[in-house]
Amino acid sequence: MENEQLEQLLTQALSSSVEPSETLNKKIKDRIKEDVTMKTVHKKMVVAFIAAVIIVMSGSVFAAWQLLSPKQVAEELGDKTLAEAFSGENAVNINESVASGDYIFTLLGITSGKNLSDFGDPEQNIQPDRTYAVVSIARKDGTPIPELNDESYNEPSFIVSPLIKGQKPWQVNIATMNGGYIERVVNGVIYRIIECDSIEMFADRGVYLYVGIGAFINNQTVSYDEDTGEITLNENNKEAGALFDLPLDVKKADHEKAEEYLQQLLNPKSE
Repeated sequence: MENEQLEQLLTQALSSSVEPSETLNKKIKDRIKEDVTMKTVHKKMVVAFIAAVIIVMSGSVFAAWQLLSPKQVAEELGDKTLAEAFSGENAVNINESVASGDYIFTLLGITSGKNLSDFGDPEQNIQPDRTYAVVSIARKDGTPIPELNDESYNEPSFIVSPLIKGQKPWQVNIATMNGGYIERVVNGVIYRIIECDSIEMFADRGVYLYVGIGAFINNQTVSYDEDTGEITLNENNKEAGALFDLPLDVKKADHEKAEEYLQQLLNPKSE
C-alpha cells in the first residue's frame, strides 16, 4: 500500500509540462522501490527523496529552487545599487516559469523607481522613473547555453519586452520605451535584466512581459485584439515564447501621466 502511494505521488509530481525522459522516470521509480524495502527508520529519507524529485520536476518550483534571485543576478552583473533595490519594499519577487519549445522562461522579479542602477546615464533623455525586470532562459533538457564569448552564443536570439494592454505591441515596447538590457550566462542559464521607462503608471490597464525567441515584437510573435486591447501569444508562432501578467500595484497607476507619456511616444514632436 505504501509503495503504491509513493508511486502515485511520484506520478503526480512528474505530470508538469516539463517532462523528464522515460529512462530518468524508470531510474527514479526503481530507486524509490529499493528505498521502500529498507527499515522503517529510513522512511523519512524516502519522503525527502520524493520531495526533491517534486521540486526538480515542477516547473513552478524550479525557479525558486535552482535559479538565482533578482538580487543575486544584479550582483553577478556588478550593479550593487540595483541589487539593493531588489531587496527593497518596492521589489516584487515572482519566480514564475513557463516551458515553451526547447526552453524554460522564468520571470524572477521586477522593481521600479528612481536612481536604482549604477549604470544609469544622466545625459540620456529618458524618464527618471525606470522599471527593471529580471528573467532567466534555460534549455528544457538541461543542456547549458553557450557563454557570451562562444561563437554560437545568441543563436537563437531572444527578446524580452513589456507590453501594455490597449496599446499595439509593435508600437509600445522595450525599443520605444527607452529600453535596454544587460545579461550574463551563469551555469548554462541566461540571466537578463531589462530596463525601460516605468510601467507602474499603466498598472490599472494591465501590463505584460513577453519573453521569447526573436529580435522584434510584431504580429507574428503576439496577437493584438483591436476591440478589447488584449495581447496574447500568436498561436501560429512556432518559436518558443511566453507572456507573463505583471502583478503591479494598481494604487501606483497614474492615468493622466500615462496618457501624456503615450502621446509623446506615439506622436513625437519633430525638432
